[in-house]
Amino acid sequence: MPVQVCIARPEERLCPPWCLSAVVLFGALYGLVHTALRLAYSDNLSLDAAPANILGQTLALGYQERQPPVYEWLLWSVQQATGPGLAGFLIIKYGLLTATFVFFYLIARRLFDDRRWVVLASLSPLLLYQIGWNIHEGVTHSLVMTCAIAASFWAFMRLVERGRLGDYVLFGLVAGLGLLTKYGFVAYLIILCVCALLQPALRARLFDMRMLASVGVAAAIAAPFGYWLVANHHNLVQVFDSTVAPMASDRLTATMTGIVTASYAPFGFLFPLDAILLVMFPALLPEVWSRITRGVQPRNLAHAGADWPLLLLHMTVAGFAFLFLGAVLTGASNYLERYMHPFFLLTPLWLLWVAAQDAPARRPAVMGAVLLAVTLAVVPIRAVYLAKAMGPNCHHCRLAVPYEGLAKELKARGFGGGTLIVMDRNDGGNLRPLLPEARIVSLRRPYHLPPVRPQDLAAPAVVVWRPSHAEDLWSLAAPAIRQINGKVVGKPKTLHVPWTTLGSASQPKAWEWRIALVQPSAASRR
Repeated sequence: MPVQVCIARPEERLCPPWCLSAVVLFGALYGLVHTALRLAYSDNLSLDAAPANILGQTLALGYQERQPPVYEWLLWSVQQATGPGLAGFLIIKYGLLTATFVFFYLIARRLFDDRRWVVLASLSPLLLYQIGWNIHEGVTHSLVMTCAIAASFWAFMRLVERGRLGDYVLFGLVAGLGLLTKYGFVAYLIILCVCALLQPALRARLFDMRMLASVGVAAAIAAPFGYWLVANHHNLVQVFDSTVAPMASDRLTATMTGIVTASYAPFGFLFPLDAILLVMFPALLPEVWSRITRGVQPRNLAHAGADWPLLLLHMTVAGFAFLFLGAVLTGASNYLERYMHPFFLLTPLWLLWVAAQDAPARRPAVMGAVLLAVTLAVVPIRAVYLAKAMGPNCHHCRLAVPYEGLAKELKARGFGGGTLIVMDRNDGGNLRPLLPEARIVSLRRPYHLPPVRPQDLAAPAVVVWRPSHAEDLWSLAAPAIRQINGKVVGKPKTLHVPWTTLGSASQPKAWEWRIALVQPSAASRR
């Protein structure tokens, strides 16, 4: 019985490397390499992972108004098996990235005839700085949204092609989960649906009565978080203002700033892929412009089927229009490259499709070599970056902070599984794996006051802060102390925890914290 997986056209005779299994294997190996590299240097959590570790202590309808809760739900689920350490974060990170490759593959199969271009398109996110580099030390909710965008576009393609009730339910399921990743997913959905209306074949699917099933499923998934927002009187307008708020004092200046940043931030998001394509395909720029001018002109599509490249083009143009309108109507101006996923994540697929139309036969192999070279080059560069982050000249030194020594000091002073009140989210997130029985209270963003457990009313508690974070400490800590009917015992103590920087022959330095012991009233009555 034949075991050939793919149709062996001339360009696909080396079938296994261009199959979906190869894409999955590449993603798995990529994740293993970067996981091993990260664990080789430090177990510390950094950036977005530390606050997520605080929030992920419990399963709740919502955690913070700034972000929907699906990442914390996923984290909580994974940590039931892995514990609250770095490993769980890395499993989620590279698992989601591999899933994104898979959905890009499923989308690209409908765009390209040559499976070599399909595989290149599948892995094209690695040629975006925000994914190929920035993902490794930051990015939590944005990565879930990235995967949801790719999955929902594939589900929409499937819906258009098959039109069965199950396809509408699937699209609603993915869209509902996407709404719980980041608020920017709403912008992506608006752009997708508006641009789909421009093609009769897509418009017919959107106006089908079965679309109510999609809407109903998505609404049912998003409703609990919506209830949480309303019940807790959260203000999403303030969230918008704090994220893309005007960067100037007057509206006109803010609007002009927004228009300027909206003009170049998308190209920064697409870098270095856009630069690589311009070098490898010198005729790409005029061809892109030609297709844009033709793509926005009215034409008769009444008897045409779904034109997926045209939809991607319209979505790219709409992404720019959305940003410009945001600047004009709201004064939004803080358009950072890391906010561009909802608008331009799928644009690389269209750029590669344009490049592939008249590409020489060997160009996919050359493009694949460039992608592989860039991907491999990231590994030693990141190794140098990690070494520097642990070295004597480190800036924030998050990876080098001696949390294990701090945990030992706290245990030596009688702290075990009670309430740990922290001012710094990095301290709370990184102490949780070392003190897994503790209940972590965070006093600054994200402010988090988990439910009190019975043991918290009896076990000793402790307040931990850094000397530079002492402002408003006790007013912020008061609710958490009252929650356990606690009382501060004695005077605050200063801890000097030694740490040795990587590659330094000098004597160990000391990291300074201050702590105050808190005795719950139930414990004092024993």
